[in-house]
Formats: sequence, C-alpha cells, structure tokens
Amino acid sequence: MLTKQETINTAKELQENFKRLAYPIEQIAEDTHMTTQEIENILVMSYQAAPGQVWCLRDYLEDMLEKEGIPLYPFSRLADHSANRWFSYDTPWRS
Repeated sequence: MLTKQETINTAKELQENFKRLAYPIEQIAEDTHMTTQEIENILVMSYQAAPGQVWCLRDYLEDMLEKEGIPLYPFSRLADHSANRWFSYDTPWRS
C-alpha cells in the first residue's frame, strides 16, 4: 500500500512517462487490453485503479519508451519489480 505522498509521486511519474511516450491513449488501451477509462484512472492513481493494472501500465510505458529510444522518467516506488509479486497482470504487448 502506498502512502498519500507515494501515490502523488507515482501519478506524476506515470503521467511524465505517458507524456514522453506520446502514444494515443487508444493505442495504449488496445495494446494493454485495458479501457481508456482504466488508463485515465491509473494516470491519476484513482482509488479505482487496480494495483495489477498500475504495474501493467508501468511496464508498458517502460517497454515502449525503451523501444522508441526515449529516456524513462525514473519511478520511485515502482522502481523495484520485485514489489509487484503480489499483483498479477498480463503483458499482451510482449506476446
């Protein structure tokens, strides 16, 4: 569970990487098998954002930024992949 400040920081980090990637939200939704509303909820770290979906979007942004040769804005709480062992999610863009 994230503290209030960690939630704020995570939202800023996700938003910065989303902005850097500059893919249309519809493309990200299709690639991740999420809805645009789910992605919008994640980007603001709404209480409706499921932890597995947060990690899914985080991994997607990291993968696509690397693919595009764009530097990743560093994550603070989401930096350690071992922390997501509790939250299962699919990575359909890797298939």
